[in-house]
Amino acid sequence: MISRSGLGEERIREGNSVSSLMQFQTQETPAARNSSTDGFLPPIVAERLNTNGGQDWCFGPSYDVGLEPALWLQSTRHPTAFRSPRYSLTMKKILPPLLVVLFAVSIHCQAAEPVSIRSLLNEMVDRDSVAKFPANNFRLKQHSSYNRDSKTPDDKKGWFSNLDRNTSEKDKNFIRIEENKGQKEWVLMEHEGPGAIVRTWMPFLSAGRPNTDIQIRVYLDGETEPTLEGNMLGLFDGTGLFPYPFAHKSLRSSVSFFPIPYAKGCKVTTTERPFFFQFTFREYEADTSVKTFTMSDFEATKPLVEEVGQTLLNPVSGEPHADHTQQAPLSLRTTLTAGSEQSLDLPSGNASVRSMSVKLASYEEPSTTRKVILKMEFDGHQTVWCPVGDFFGTGIGLHPFQGWYRTVSEDGTMSCRWVMPYQKSGKISLVNLDDTPIDVEMKVHTGEWEWNDQSMYFNAAWRGQYPVATRPYSDWNYVTLKGRGVYVGDTLTVMNPVAKWWGEGDEKIFVDGEDFPSIFGTGTEDYYAYSWGGVSTDFYEHPFHAQPRSHVYDKLNRKTSGEKNTQGYSTETRTRSLDTMPFGSSLQLDMEIWSWTDSQMGYGVGTYWYGDAQTQSNRVPNPTEALNVPPLPNATVTSNLPKTPNNLFDFETITLVSKPTNVELLPQSLKKFKGQWNGDGHVLVVNTKQGDVIEWKIPTQGSESKKLVLQATQSYDFGVVEFTVNGIPTGKQIDLYSNKPVPSGEIDLGEFPPIDGAFKLQIKVAGKNPKSSGFRYGIDCISLRLSDAHATKIK
Repeated sequence: MISRSGLGEERIREGNSVSSLMQFQTQETPAARNSSTDGFLPPIVAERLNTNGGQDWCFGPSYDVGLEPALWLQSTRHPTAFRSPRYSLTMKKILPPLLVVLFAVSIHCQAAEPVSIRSLLNEMVDRDSVAKFPANNFRLKQHSSYNRDSKTPDDKKGWFSNLDRNTSEKDKNFIRIEENKGQKEWVLMEHEGPGAIVRTWMPFLSAGRPNTDIQIRVYLDGETEPTLEGNMLGLFDGTGLFPYPFAHKSLRSSVSFFPIPYAKGCKVTTTERPFFFQFTFREYEADTSVKTFTMSDFEATKPLVEEVGQTLLNPVSGEPHADHTQQAPLSLRTTLTAGSEQSLDLPSGNASVRSMSVKLASYEEPSTTRKVILKMEFDGHQTVWCPVGDFFGTGIGLHPFQGWYRTVSEDGTMSCRWVMPYQKSGKISLVNLDDTPIDVEMKVHTGEWEWNDQSMYFNAAWRGQYPVATRPYSDWNYVTLKGRGVYVGDTLTVMNPVAKWWGEGDEKIFVDGEDFPSIFGTGTEDYYAYSWGGVSTDFYEHPFHAQPRSHVYDKLNRKTSGEKNTQGYSTETRTRSLDTMPFGSSLQLDMEIWSWTDSQMGYGVGTYWYGDAQTQSNRVPNPTEALNVPPLPNATVTSNLPKTPNNLFDFETITLVSKPTNVELLPQSLKKFKGQWNGDGHVLVVNTKQGDVIEWKIPTQGSESKKLVLQATQSYDFGVVEFTVNGIPTGKQIDLYSNKPVPSGEIDLGEFPPIDGAFKLQIKVAGKNPKSSGFRYGIDCISLRLSDAHATKIK
């Protein structure tokens, strides 16, 4: 059990004259009336009672938090104590200091209200709460499909094993299989004690298949019937019970941040074998009062859900005139000469930074965002040293996005809304490490803050390294912290010199001296809430995570093709709200370096946390490495197919419209076979029988007719297939049998005009070669080529 911190239970010595302890209660719920604050009597009250008459006072349970104090005092010896002058005199002596103490403790009681859907939703958009160590202490845990062969760093093969999923009966990357009413259920998460699910992540079963028939069930507090049940992806993708933006479709993933609290325990199961998964939850102290999620409570909180959702989507509404914030910002507009530093001094005394922004005059040279450094000092201690690009989440260059804590605008303004409290003094500085002058503008809004023993300082640090060898596989440390604090986010920018996917590496997070990480992930892109990284190189944004830039794409240059190319810079960012990570003594966050290619990459990460003045980091300012910006490689060909000016789509990326329930589509690597496939693999279509039809939708631009050319695979158990485009049969039957896996070569399906900006392709299993042992087939990619006549016109 987690050790308690801050205020806790205090019992009076047996020799004490107080025969019953005071109880503080809220008016919220019956659960609140049984919270862990019952039985707490501050020592100052006990001392005051001992020195004022030695009577056996009993304070009854009628102090109402948030109302005027009402003390019902009784004496166990004298029921008429209030009418006694001697006791009245005693009351006059003890009441004023007692009321002060009661008021102070009432604030603590309010902070430690029972955990509920309502309290967690309010906490989700309370930026002040993140700057304080949590009143309801917890540790963040995660149950995922990480490879169970990963047991110790001493076993390198197992520790870096990459099979973090379940694709066959031999894979056991889940807790267990159990039977319920005659039906198998796969247990994905199981936790005993009070807690709350605060994040879920599950990918599409294939890159182009955003649906599934698998059902997911959430059992709470040991009940035999699930509290929540629905489609495994649909329940958590914003189209089901939990609305956007709490639940949503990220890039080829179903992601949810909607809180599901429980008092006694939680179990999550699926009705079929799961694929990849992550369930991230808070583990509260054993005596924490939690009101378990119910559908009636969910319905009752719908107005609050709507309000919080709108707040998340409009994070800057009301700024800079929000509560506690001064209206006039502090500002700095200057030219930073080579190697120079300019600063803003903050108001003295108890205060806080509420928001700030930095704007550079030019982003024409992308490396400027790495070479301009943001520094902060609070109460005489430097807590922030970070390149502005890594601090605000834009990476190398200007790449706009919007999140709950940060916004990067198209006009170059980079802003953040972290609350940064201090007690006496603060200073924010900009440093130019480059040898070229740069004009900068900085604005800082400050406001009120009442410092107490739960308040913490904001910190941000940076680590960069180039080159980073991808072989042998290794763990790359983001940051290691010693002391008490709360980890709240990071921004990773990588430089990948090749087209193939770089981010198979898992996060491994050790908290408070653990021997094995309590958070063991399933891939770098999964940590940043998307999936199918090789093809998911488009821009996306969400209040708590974003991919501002990948390959050549960002918000101003969106991806329209299905190409697989992760070469160049990629920036991934994640900030935390309900999934913050408190730590009492230490935190270590490592990310595996796991690329499909033996190469030399570049890594740079900005990390953010709150900590006490004594909390230490292993990160120190490193101007030399900040100037060592990884160079972009020369562009490389993304496919080994003949080069054409045409759109080419992998079947992993194409939208699946329909398929028979029994049929599965499985991405498969074909590296070990001779021949050329786009991306070194294909989609294997299994459990098929004669007559099965699958339909895909292929997007296109323009209204002109295009030639559809398909690439498939032939093998020993493959069938005969035929094709229909936009409802028109092509008249072609292709026998995909071969005694070993080989590419089919180009299959010309003919020339067709698009309908509503797309082509609908159907593939039907028409039969099989007598030599074939089955009706399977494999499909690689399809290209859309301009007709010969149209191509001649453009020339």
